[in-house]
Amino acid sequence: MKRKKLFIKDGKRDETVVLNFQKTPEKEFTLYAEAYHQVAKEAVSVLERNKQAGIPKLPIDDFCAYPIVFLYRHALELYMKSVILVGAPMLEIKNVDKIDRNKLLDTHSLDSLRQKIEKVCMAFEWDWDLGTPQFKTLEGFRKIISELHQVDTGSSTFRYPLDKKGKASLPFNFEFNLVEFCKTLDCLLPVLESATYAAYENLQLYAEIMSEFNNEI
Repeated sequence: MKRKKLFIKDGKRDETVVLNFQKTPEKEFTLYAEAYHQVAKEAVSVLERNKQAGIPKLPIDDFCAYPIVFLYRHALELYMKSVILVGAPMLEIKNVDKIDRNKLLDTHSLDSLRQKIEKVCMAFEWDWDLGTPQFKTLEGFRKIISELHQVDTGSSTFRYPLDKKGKASLPFNFEFNLVEFCKTLDCLLPVLESATYAAYENLQLYAEIMSEFNNEI
């Protein structure tokens, strides 16, 4: 029996996906992040529906937290990198910082990304009050990012049971409220997505103003 290939074109439109069709992968960070976030939310909703239906929680349900947290964390990383990449020109305009794109893409450090996000927000003079209890101040943003960074510094804690030294990726009996974890990041991720588009629009406006100014000289 001939083995079927994994990636095949069979004309089944309802089952077929088309990726990288825009030929601008550098502009798809937010789309990737949104997709990871959407899948994570759907996975959490399944667990919540089971609870509401009175279905007892099984041990395997706890293991579902691993991919869910990873998806949320990866979505966060992608959104943060998106804001930084799009906002990088304003950092140079304001002489705040110069982003090394290769180093940015190579890092998984949320703390490092957080520092660059702060510089982007400073360059655009954005307010930190997101209208939620967790994110009313810069300190609130720092606290959430720092907590996740400490638990998952290199984006591998929730992907592997052991770290590179052969030790457990998480402390014994690591317990937390998965739903509340997700709700907290559900507040932050859309804001980062909006920040990416806001940075793009502000830069477009800046370019138009500078063009008009130069034409008047």
